[in-house]
Amino acid sequence: MENLLREIGELQNGYQNLLRTKKLTKKAMCNLVIPFRDKYNLTDLQALQVARNELSVMEIAELISE
Repeated sequence: MENLLREIGELQNGYQNLLRTKKLTKKAMCNLVIPFRDKYNLTDLQALQVARNELSVMEIAELISE
């Protein structure tokens, strides 16, 4: 669980960094989100919601455990 929380934090920090540096391109977003999406068998929308910090910790845990 600790690794999962670290990965979520890194994903969200990476997303914020793309926004901050104005480098949020489709390619950059895919490079950031796709490995996380594939690892946890999420949909594109679910992975984006995690990256954008749109879900609570409980909602993320429910997604991952499905």
